[in-house]
This record gives sequence, C-alpha cells and structure tokens, in this order.
Amino acid sequence: MKETIQRDAFKFSVGRAIFCSIPECGVILDWKRAAEFSACKGDKYVSIKVFCADCADRVRPSIESKLSDLGLRLEVIDGRKL
Repeated sequence: MKETIQRDAFKFSVGRAIFCSIPECGVILDWKRAAEFSACKGDKYVSIKVFCADCADRVRPSIESKLSDLGLRLEVIDGRKL
C-alpha cells in the first residue's frame, strides 16, 4: 500500500514538472525515467526538483555534497526503481 501511494505521488510530481529541471536539457519527463530529489531539514522538505534519469545520475553527487555542507539531507525517488 505504501509503495502504491509513493508511486502515485511521484507520478503526480513528474506530471506537474513536465520538463527536466536542468534548463539545458529540456527533456519531457516520463515517470519511469525520472528522479525526484527532495532536500530535507529534519522532517520538513525544503526543496523538491524533478530530473530526467540521465541528468539525475550526472548531478546527484554534487547535489548531495552541497546539501550536506548546508546541513540538509537528500531523499531520492527514482522512477526506474519503482
């Protein structure tokens, strides 16, 4: 049940974003090939971005590094794994 709710919320998030968050990319998102990055501070979400799978793989290390420097953690939902 939890997985179904998480998948449906992820589909909604991807559908709402429409395009990859990297402006130079501009790929139209498909939930099966997208990833949602959520920056969290404690139990609160500070920022949520959606990327295509290729961009997500490329930018994840730098985003994790920058967020940890700011005292935030990264939560990732990857459509390829749902």
